[in-house]
Order: sequence, then C-alpha cells, then structure tokens
Amino acid sequence: MKRLTALSVAVVAACSAIPAMAQDNTSEVGQYYLGPRIGVFGPDSDRRTIEDGDIAKFKGGLGASFAGLEGGFQFTPKWGYRVYWDHLRGNLESGGTSSGNVFGIDALYSFTENFYGGLGINSTELGSQTNRFVRVSAGYKEYITENLAFTVEGGVQQNDGDLTEFLFQTGLRWYFGKPATYTTPAQEPVAPQPQPEQRPVDSDGDGVIDSRDKCPDTQAGYKVDADGCVMYRDETITKRLMVTFGFDSAKISAGQDTAIRSTAEFLKEYPQLDVVIEGHTDDIGPESYNLKLSQERAKAVGNTLVKDFGINESRVSTVGYGEAQPLVPNTSKANRADNRRVEAKMSVTKKTAIKD
Repeated sequence: MKRLTALSVAVVAACSAIPAMAQDNTSEVGQYYLGPRIGVFGPDSDRRTIEDGDIAKFKGGLGASFAGLEGGFQFTPKWGYRVYWDHLRGNLESGGTSSGNVFGIDALYSFTENFYGGLGINSTELGSQTNRFVRVSAGYKEYITENLAFTVEGGVQQNDGDLTEFLFQTGLRWYFGKPATYTTPAQEPVAPQPQPEQRPVDSDGDGVIDSRDKCPDTQAGYKVDADGCVMYRDETITKRLMVTFGFDSAKISAGQDTAIRSTAEFLKEYPQLDVVIEGHTDDIGPESYNLKLSQERAKAVGNTLVKDFGINESRVSTVGYGEAQPLVPNTSKANRADNRRVEAKMSVTKKTAIKD
C-alpha cells in the first residue's frame, strides 16, 4: 500500500501549493448546499469480505463505484463543513459484487474561489467489513449558474490499521439560504517605524558607490578609476624563434619542431600578428651560394608553420641574408654552427588589467 500512502502525501502537497491569499468565497458565507455525487473508489488490496460463507478479495485499482449525497454550510469565507453519504459497490476477484455505505463529515478550507481542500473522518462499510478512516481530499468547483456549482474531487483515506484507499468523484451543489454579510475584521493601524539612515551602497566593493559606478560588478583585486571601471596598462609581449641547421643544409633537423610549434601557438593566440622568417649562413662558401641557402632555410621554416601547424600563408613571409648578418663572429667551428640559423622576432602590445 506504499503507492497509496504516497498519493495521500501528494494530495496534501497539492493543496498546500495553491495560493492562500487568493479571493475569498464571501458570496457563499451563510449559505447551505445540497447535491448528488458519483465516483470511483479504490479498495485496499488487504480488504476482505465474506460472501456466501467464503472469504472474498476485492479487485485492485479502481475496483468499486459509488453514488451518494452531500450537504454543507459555509460559515466564513475560508471555512465550511459538509456531511455525506455514499453507497458503495465493489467488484470481487472471484466474480460478483459486494456493497456497503460510507457516512462521513469533513472540514473544508477554500484556497481560492475554485480550489478547496478537505479533512475529515468517516465510517466505510464494504461487504462484511466496516472501518473508520481519516480522509484528505482536494477539489475544484465551478459555478454553472448563480446557485448551481459543478465539482471534481480526489481523496485518500487511511484507517488506524493498514488500509489505505483512494477515490475520485464529481458532483453538483445547489446553494440556498440568505448569504450573510461578512466583513474582514479591521486591523489596528500600525505606527510608522523610523527608517534607518540610508548609506551609499557600493555593491561590488570597488570603492565607488553604485550611483556613480559605470562598471558594476567589477571583479575584486583590480584598480579602478573614478567611474568604477578597471584600469589597464599597455604590455608588450615579445616572442623569438631560433632554428639552427646542419652544414650546407636547409633541412630542419630533429628536435627543432618544438620551437616552431611554440611560434605557431603564439601566432594563433595573437591573430593580428604577421611574421618574417629570416634565414642566415656562416661564411664558408661563395656569398651568392650562401644567400640562396639562407633563403631556402627561411622557406623551410615558413612552410612548416603553414603546412604542419595551420598558420595562414598570408601571415608568413621569408627573407634570406646569407652570411651578411652573423650572430657571432665566424672565428670557430662552434660560432659557425650558431650562425647557420633561421630566426624571427614577434612583438605584440596588449592591455593588461592593473591589480591592487
């Protein structure tokens, strides 16, 4: 019966969710109502009856139906009560039916003009078994005419044992009697309380009050100007590329890819930059040959940036200087190795937020 107990909790939660501050039923105060109702009923699977000397079990789910009468009285805009009688008829698993009666009383609370909830007790007789239950219900009411209303309602009932049962019903209510004049009790005027002094608000804590802050929600830890906006300074970032080559070679040797990859990442981070790849040689060999070799070295690095690392070709240019611009004097074997190179220098200026 856990699923039926959960349904009971759901009915109570649904009632609580309806806005309690909605319009009251002042037009019904002091009126009585009477009307028929019909519905379906879900007997607990543990409910038994004795039919023809044998114990019989009721069908599960909505295995019973009922018809009856209810009458009530609305004594405040929110509260009323009703009494009801229903005649039950349930289907047995073995075939046939078993009947009984329900007598009950509910306290009703109007959440709005249309939605209401109920809490009450009843005596439910079905077959040979009679039990007392507490019933929780929630319903919707809609007027058809000035004095006639249509209702739809669901409910769950639980006894002090293990029986949990539910029902769904619809009915008509005919209202009669002279409506009472009801006025909400007047509340005593409340003396105005002195208002605390309003201090200037600095919501983001940057030292500039909100009324003058043109940059709200400034991140903490940064200097701001008189308008509350973060202050910036120009910062120049420089990146150098250096790739060395073997003697009389324009082939990029193993281990040089790291420097070229780093240059490619820098160019991708700052897409506004272009790069000039400069090729150089040592002083061994004819000058014209060295000029051509330096150009080939520069193109080798430029092609790697474009083809292997995805840099747009329009951003990469190459130039060869031969032996004309040595890095160090060509006075030793080690120095000449340093001069067999390709290099590039890239600089970019960006604005950096000033921290406190």
